[in-house]
Amino acid sequence: MEATPNLQVYDLGHLGLVASIVDQIGLVQTVDQFVGPRPGEKVSTGMALKAAILNALGFVTSPLYLFGHFFQGKSTELLLGPGITPELLNDDRMGRMLDSLYAAGVTELFVEVAKSARRAFPFPVRALHVDSTSFHVHGVYGSGEEGQTDTGDEPLVIRLTHGYSRDHRPDLKQWVMNLICADTGGIPLLFAPGDGNQSDQEALVPLLARYRQGLELGEVVVLDGASYSQENLGALQGFSWVMRVPATLKEARALLREELPQEAWRPLLPGYRGLEVESEYGGVRQRWLLVESQERARMEEASLQQRIVRAEGEARKVLGQLTARTFACEADARRALSEASGRLPLHRLVYLGVQEERQWERVGRPRKGERPLAVVYRLRARLEVDQEKLERARRGLGRFLLATDVLDREGLPPQEVLRRYKDQARTVERGFRFLKDPLFFAESTFLKRPERVMALGMVMALALLVYALGEWALRRRLWEAGSSLPDQKGRPTAKPTLRWVFQLFMWVRLVELGGRWFVLNLAPHHETAVRLLGAGRYYLLE
Repeated sequence: MEATPNLQVYDLGHLGLVASIVDQIGLVQTVDQFVGPRPGEKVSTGMALKAAILNALGFVTSPLYLFGHFFQGKSTELLLGPGITPELLNDDRMGRMLDSLYAAGVTELFVEVAKSARRAFPFPVRALHVDSTSFHVHGVYGSGEEGQTDTGDEPLVIRLTHGYSRDHRPDLKQWVMNLICADTGGIPLLFAPGDGNQSDQEALVPLLARYRQGLELGEVVVLDGASYSQENLGALQGFSWVMRVPATLKEARALLREELPQEAWRPLLPGYRGLEVESEYGGVRQRWLLVESQERARMEEASLQQRIVRAEGEARKVLGQLTARTFACEADARRALSEASGRLPLHRLVYLGVQEERQWERVGRPRKGERPLAVVYRLRARLEVDQEKLERARRGLGRFLLATDVLDREGLPPQEVLRRYKDQARTVERGFRFLKDPLFFAESTFLKRPERVMALGMVMALALLVYALGEWALRRRLWEAGSSLPDQKGRPTAKPTLRWVFQLFMWVRLVELGGRWFVLNLAPHHETAVRLLGAGRYYLLE
């Protein structure tokens, strides 16, 4: 009886797409060249990092800190190289990889990989978007004293400490991830870890200045209002920038509430209108763009109605306290009413008169000819909405203020200033949402040393780089080829998310039978994605 050939089935799925993008940007070679080899290692640091990115983008319930479990049932020799088995990809290897990345300098190494990615995928960069977010950590860490510093006056080890938590976990210590992303696809170009109590106002602009050459700066950098200060405006000389102006500034507050003629407004993007004024805040000539959003105004109007209800309850308490008091004369009563009314944010107290009260020496009917001990007065007043205050509050609804140092309106027209700022949501903020997604499974970290937390942050940022780059490249090549992929409803689309494409590959399997390799369940739309992303070596094996 003829023996049955040995059959091995492996889970391939979308991991070949991820591996292909990692290969094309030369990540393994860049990292190994930067870090250097270790004697006797069977899996280099670059290859271990590639494995960690496959783990991070696996979108299964196997988080980064359970490194060794992820590759069970997967063809590591196809994805990573001959001789690399799941047993070699254990937690110890990941720990040594994180130590090597930290020793090499996580920010410097990330910049080198990002530059290599730009050479492999020459995507345009018109603007850089800068922002930060926090990630909480579990476990007991140091007290957060000042750490060591290098010659660039940058901390060698971040402080895991309490700070403003974007995760809404103020009970846990945290660290901060700083990212600089391209406007094209939100592709990250720079990652830098920061202390858990980092001040964006003090950190982001120096970060830009320090790595300016490595970033190959685009036309303009975009920052949020936290970075808008006199010191930072001076430090940004030589950059072109767009920033939000904080509403707390006296000059901004006046402009946001100013009554402006309708003819002064100009249409910007759909649903937005605006007007420009010149400013020299901080000694820097700049254009301020006052923007009014229809959608935001509707949302803030609903919030204003809630404020009116809350303010009415507080105002009734004030009115009750006033009417319970007694005053020596009518003038005192009216003065107290006027002062209290002026302090109310949205209401006013209307004077209705006073009621005279006589105080006698004893209880009961006074005797004939008896004089009262004192005559006091009680207020009579009513509460109503102050239409003038309400109109002032409505005047600022939906408004926000942007600033740019690009004085040439032809070079950067007002609508482009707004568009660049709005791109913040689809670039760096979208990247943060991706990293905090439960499917990514790296929102919180479980490492013992801050150095490894820093290196793990770099792995997370590199996973975002690979994902954003792959999505941009696939969409561009679909458009260039006039091709499409099926969307969730089976309709053709040229702008799929890469996560959906990964979902399409869920049932793709790799089979070894009699010394030969086969890929099962590969449909025409799979082949389209494979060819456009240059992943043929992982899927088109025959």
